[in-house]
Amino acid sequence: MNLEQMQYIAEVDRTHSISLAAENLHISQAAISQSIALLEKEIGVVIFRRSRLGTTSTNEGKQIIRIANEILNKVNEIRDEAMYLNSSYSGELVIASIPSLFITLLPQVLSKFKSDFPKVKLTIREIGSKEITEGVLKDEVDIGLVILSDEMNYKASRSLTIESLLEGKMNVCVSKNSPLASKNTLKVKDLRHHPLVIYSGQNWNSYIDNYEQSVGLFNVLCTTDNSEAIKRMIAENLAISLLTDVMLLNDAYVKNGDIVAIPLIDYKPETIKFSVVYSKSGKEKLIQKFLEYLKESSKELML
Repeated sequence: MNLEQMQYIAEVDRTHSISLAAENLHISQAAISQSIALLEKEIGVVIFRRSRLGTTSTNEGKQIIRIANEILNKVNEIRDEAMYLNSSYSGELVIASIPSLFITLLPQVLSKFKSDFPKVKLTIREIGSKEITEGVLKDEVDIGLVILSDEMNYKASRSLTIESLLEGKMNVCVSKNSPLASKNTLKVKDLRHHPLVIYSGQNWNSYIDNYEQSVGLFNVLCTTDNSEAIKRMIAENLAISLLTDVMLLNDAYVKNGDIVAIPLIDYKPETIKFSVVYSKSGKEKLIQKFLEYLKESSKELML
């Protein structure tokens, strides 16, 4: 009997699937099945029943699983306490963020957190929501800042913890010299004949594809994952773009008037939800501490 077996039966019970549990724990189905079988033989209790409908715990198995979860919780408590006793927090966090939050929210969070916990190594990546979610699922990313589509939200919610962070609206960003700059609001159809620069990524491509089906093809000048390049192109009146109001908070181009942000009133979804995703791991206490700083900075940002 060992801790790995406790993890296996807890994960199978949570997912009701040996294949999904094996995927989440990054081991083969055969290995997890064999390990559980050995545990059942050792203790003389059948923990799970397998059928075409999935894997369910027996009445006796429920009691074993309850104790296994208690053991795993105690192990995490020991790790957390050891981290606390070893002075302040230490270790490494890999944080991935979409550009909107990478620019506006993350810098102040990193500055405050690193100042309070200098022993924690922070690795930062700026990528798209799909790549971030996949990275967290594979334990390559500890904390992800994302906008989740319905499809990604369904996939992530089965294995990850998702918490709402901020809500935003979509704006059309144009140069102060653009003929659109005087508009109070815009609709999607108003953008068709203007050069458009957009972020690279699944969400943006999906939005554009959906709108093109209803209003016709857009004049997409280029796509890029460089936010500074997008803003310079807008400011120089080479193109317009779609940016969330969250991304434009305290933006220098908007403050000095080089870029004008105009609400896009028929954009769907009407409210864009920014979320944080993470998984339970041996870094749980460190992750929760970073989330405290993240949530506090989110509140300050929207004041």
